[in-house]
Order: sequence, then structure tokens, then C-alpha cells
Amino acid sequence: MRSDVPRSYPPGFRRKVLDLLTADGSVADLVRDLQISDQTIYTWRRRS
Repeated sequence: MRSDVPRSYPPGFRRKVLDLLTADGSVADLVRDLQISDQTIYTWRRRS
């Protein structure tokens, strides 16, 4: 898969990422561990 093509994530995965973020996780940790972009996480947080 090309790296410039946006990925689609299921709603359950998004919810889990946001739950991890609120459980004292940092965006940097999630980016490193889950290999998703920080902007993706910030967008999901803003929209929730």
C-alpha cells in the first residue's frame, strides 16, 4: 500500500484509540505503538 493513500479504520478501532488516549496515554505513544498518524488521532478526538 502506498503511504500517501489514506487508510480507513473501523469505528471500534477509533473508539479504542480514544479510550487509550483518555486512560493517560499520550498521542506520541499511540502513534509509535499503533503506527497511525498523530493527525488521525487529533481528528478523531476533535470529532468525538
